Amino acid sequence: MVPPFRRLLGYVLRYRRDFLLGLGCVVLTTGIALAAPKILQYAVDDLTRGVTRAKLLEYGSLLLAIGLVGGVFRFFMRRLLTGASRHIEYDMRNDFFAHLEKLPLAYFQSHRTGDLMSRATNDLNAVRMMIGPAIMYSANTLLTFVVALSMMIAIDARLTLISLIPLPFVSISVKFFGSAIHRRFEQIQAQLSEVSAVAQEALSGVRVVRAYRQESAELERFRRSNQEYLLRNRRLIALQGFFFPSMSFFLGLGALVVLWLGSREVIRGRITLGEFVAFNSYLTMLSWPMIAFGWVTNMLQRGMASWKRMLEVLETEPSIGDAIQLRSSQSAPSQVFSGDS
Repeated sequence: MVPPFRRLLGYVLRYRRDFLLGLGCVVLTTGIALAAPKILQYAVDDLTRGVTRAKLLEYGSLLLAIGLVGGVFRFFMRRLLTGASRHIEYDMRNDFFAHLEKLPLAYFQSHRTGDLMSRATNDLNAVRMMIGPAIMYSANTLLTFVVALSMMIAIDARLTLISLIPLPFVSISVKFFGSAIHRRFEQIQAQLSEVSAVAQEALSGVRVVRAYRQESAELERFRRSNQEYLLRNRRLIALQGFFFPSMSFFLGLGALVVLWLGSREVIRGRITLGEFVAFNSYLTMLSWPMIAFGWVTNMLQRGMASWKRMLEVLETEPSIGDAIQLRSSQSAPSQVFSGDS
């Protein structure tokens, strides 16, 4: 049996050109964004010595140019990576439907139609989010973290180490909440399949339901299923409600310590005001990767859970193959009979 990741990789490699170009745009976008604090550092230090109209125009134009160029590459980054994920979604949907067409009647008698529809729609969308936006934000997050951290160390290594104290708590929070989110999302997807199945069965058998006056019973059955779906989503929302604020709290503690100690360093003359402004800008950029890491983790957990649900269908072998090869007990040549014969 092919591992889930390797089977998913086969779809990604079909559009490797788009992914490579998109990741190149990620590198350029991140590099341009990280250049802005450095320009801001020189601007603050220069303007501290004297403010002139020429200086304001020069630094303002540089920051505006960075914003415009960065916006262009950001557009192509999203266009290429998100577009590639849409193409993969298209291929997966075709393959999923083509495989369903090969399965025998007994399979559909033992599996509810609503559940299959949920796997072909909701689960497929979660897989697309894992392939496209999750990859894009993962690359952006990793580059931002490495470069911003390097720039902070170049400004003040001691202050950087102090600002990183909350990061282990962030990692623990991500590990704990990430696994819990994965389990609850699997439960939500399973219940969504149940809701779809109940609705499909009621609608396809509406004549029987009305003939035997079972409208109230079907409404109650759908209400119970829908209520359970709501409760499972609320439990996931409550978990996410603790997840992101806990990360923001730990990162906020680091920013508070930097503000207190960094201002004292400026007063003592160990770093300039411009360096302190740039340091805070990089620290702000560093907080986004930590938050985005949790969001990406959530998308990856959801996507992999959904991909495994789709593979349960895709890995089901048809009871009848495309060709049946019969060999006689004699030494006569074998004959092959196909469905087209």
